[in-house]
Amino acid sequence: MCGIFGAIGRDLSGSALDNVLRMLEHRGPDGEGVFIEELSKVTLAHTRLAVIDLLTGAQPLFSDEGDIVLVCNGEIYDFERVRGSLEAKGHRFNTRSDSEVIIYLYREYGVGCFEHLRGEFAFLLYDRARRLFIAGRDRFGIKPLYVSRLHDGFAFASEMKALFASGLVTPRLNSAGFDPLLEQDPADLQLPFEGINQVPPASYLAVDLDTLESRVVSYWSPEIPAVSAEPMPEPEGTAFDAAAATTLRELEDAVRLRLRADVPVGLYLSGGLDSAFVGALMKRNLDTPLHSFSICFPGSDRNEQVFARRSAEFLGTDHHELTLTREMLWNHLADCLWFTELPFATLAPVGKFLLSREARRHVTVVLNGQGADELFLGYRGFFEKALRDTRDPPRKADGVRLRRMKQPWLSAPFARKLSLLFFHKDQRARIAGARAGAATRQAPSGALINRVQEARIAEMPIDILGFLGDRVEMAHSLEVRVPYLDHKLYDSTKWIPADFKLRGGVEKAVLRDAAKGLLPEDIRTRRKLGFMLTSDKIDLFGADRELTQSLRPYLSREAFDGARIFSYRAYRLASLLARLPASKRFPTLKHLRWSSNKAIMVMLQAHMLHRMYVEEPLWAPPTPLAADLPEPAPAYAL
Repeated sequence: MCGIFGAIGRDLSGSALDNVLRMLEHRGPDGEGVFIEELSKVTLAHTRLAVIDLLTGAQPLFSDEGDIVLVCNGEIYDFERVRGSLEAKGHRFNTRSDSEVIIYLYREYGVGCFEHLRGEFAFLLYDRARRLFIAGRDRFGIKPLYVSRLHDGFAFASEMKALFASGLVTPRLNSAGFDPLLEQDPADLQLPFEGINQVPPASYLAVDLDTLESRVVSYWSPEIPAVSAEPMPEPEGTAFDAAAATTLRELEDAVRLRLRADVPVGLYLSGGLDSAFVGALMKRNLDTPLHSFSICFPGSDRNEQVFARRSAEFLGTDHHELTLTREMLWNHLADCLWFTELPFATLAPVGKFLLSREARRHVTVVLNGQGADELFLGYRGFFEKALRDTRDPPRKADGVRLRRMKQPWLSAPFARKLSLLFFHKDQRARIAGARAGAATRQAPSGALINRVQEARIAEMPIDILGFLGDRVEMAHSLEVRVPYLDHKLYDSTKWIPADFKLRGGVEKAVLRDAAKGLLPEDIRTRRKLGFMLTSDKIDLFGADRELTQSLRPYLSREAFDGARIFSYRAYRLASLLARLPASKRFPTLKHLRWSSNKAIMVMLQAHMLHRMYVEEPLWAPPTPLAADLPEPAPAYAL
């Protein structure tokens, strides 16, 4: 994996380009490269993490005639087979890099090249002969690609901080990017900063360099067939077995392809099904020792240490446990937020951030179990309710965001009205307008269970693949591969009935069927708890009070007045609700307490982002966290 940057229509000074490369250095500490064509005002930059073709894979990459220039972040799987077919057509390669196949696929098929790409990638391609610039992204948005439309061009980057460091984009907070109830549209994503959008997953953005006219084209759809939502009678014969066999065959192929690397490969291992299943398939396809990594929280009643050890013992891995405390998580919040650029409502991303640092001490590539829940209906309460509402529709269905809040006592209209009061008075009309626009664009169609699953998949680049994925992993120059988010696996299994995936109250039932004989029964049948559990919920005015004293200035009246995103009066009310009893005897009060803590956590991080990126930006100093992985100093002094 790497860091990429591109600019069209604007020249960059040498110091600005140096700042861009410095902001992306953690994504690629093994080298950097730049292409500048002054006459066309095209700039491409790349920082490299060497994983495949360690000797000759430096970028930018050029076609044999020099008419196509490419910078790519990611991995193209099955590239040897693709390369062989292209060589048979007469194309000649200059490197052994997997990324180089993009150039000759483009030469052979034009923008139809995406149909032949399998992997997780984001790339910028400059067709010098046709005066065409293409920014493309993988199907699920595993790799980030941000874009900013300038008045006289475009700027692209793997991370928002690189856009700011270029001087082409001015950092300003965007209130809609902090709205927990806004139904996000992948084509018009609301990020925490204004003027920045994403190239949507499964899409490419093409720019005519003569006119600067642009278009976004989708090349693949995650739409789930309507038939999969239909009620299934008790299946006859081998229906369950056939679904499990398809799942196993495609998942094993996805895992096998993701083992290709010229550096050590490891596994993130929890005590659950998803990662253990990946580990079992890795073991079947590897003839080298396998490192595995997990987190444990001493003293927590939800600690998965025993189950992770059980999985590691069964798989025969060289297992590494990272022991974390609440103090460690809070102490690294600022470091983590600097790299994510996205706010989060739990401490789970900080745990993943620290686990990635530990894994990078031993390996360069890790496989994980992310995506299994989204593909195979693993969030039991969430998807089970959606399936139930599909069969017995409520009078008015809630949006996916509100469904995820799990507040049964709170009606949708009241929640929307109440939540507006959390924002600064100057922002409320804007938030309401963004919500109304999203509702208009996302008119319901299709079965509810399918819509909910598709919306969850569409949001993954923001959370599971963002602040729990690429950002916290690449902060430490660690490449993480996601076999469950292989599009061939998805296309083969999206036809499986929802009743096969959620069967008899058991989540991911078809995945469990596929794992029969490959995992111990106690692991195969164990209910999901979650890989990145923190020891307890955030409790800013209770258990976490002393640990968060240094963060209190971010909740001062001055911080609210400076950022002007949230209402200070609403914070004061939320801080009272965050002290309510957490007893099981009073579930409504308990929900209010934890919801208020989450809301304050987002307020806190909004003000931290405002200081880091707006008030006192860090473009000129070196990247805050070194890639050689000693114990880091905080990325930002609190």
